This record gives sequence, structure tokens and C-alpha cells, in this order.
Amino acid sequence: MFWWMWGSGWGWIGGVATAIFWVLIIVLAVLLLRRELPHLRPPNRDSPALRLLEERYARGEITREDFLHRREVLLRVSAPVAVPPPPAEPTTPEPPTAEPPSSEAAAPSADDV
Repeated sequence: MFWWMWGSGWGWIGGVATAIFWVLIIVLAVLLLRRELPHLRPPNRDSPALRLLEERYARGEITREDFLHRREVLLRVSAPVAVPPPPAEPTTPEPPTAEPPSSEAAAPSADDV
């Protein structure tokens, strides 16, 4: 019996209740930690690229060294790499063009007459 249950009169019911309590605490802690710390999860073994790599190694298409290197690259957990924007194409300033005067500006208005 547990030392804190001696003489309490609960007997085996207290022991079962205590065991259920601790099991619930452990289950809640595991669920909370899995949600709060996703980077501690094992890598996803269902990756199609990893499966294809394993098949190629099994068929003998790649060497062991190639397999180990490529698997390491696939399983590496790293921050996403930011892709820089493409360089802007150099623009050449266009020479100013002389626009013909508009017909409204050239025609005399009724006030000018």
C-alpha cells in the first residue's frame, strides 16, 4: 500500500484511484508536450522521396554512400531557406518623345476671339 494511504480506510479503492490519477497526469503531459514541441517528433518516414530512395538502394541503383548522404539530406530538419528574388532587369531610360500638341490646346477658344 502507499505510505500516504496507511490508516485512511480507503484500502484498495484508494490505490486504484491514485493509479488512475497518475496515469491521467502522464497522458495529459504527453499530449501537451507533443502539441507544444512538434520538433521533437521523429521525422516522417512516409516521405515518398525517402521511400523511392530506399527502393533505388534496394535495387542496387545507388551505392551505400550515395544512399546515406541522400537520406541525411532528406531527413535533415532545418529552417526553410529563403529564396532570394530574381535580379531586376536593368531598365534603360527611354528618351523623351515630343508629343504633338493636342487639338484642344491649338484651337482658339471662344474667349480668345
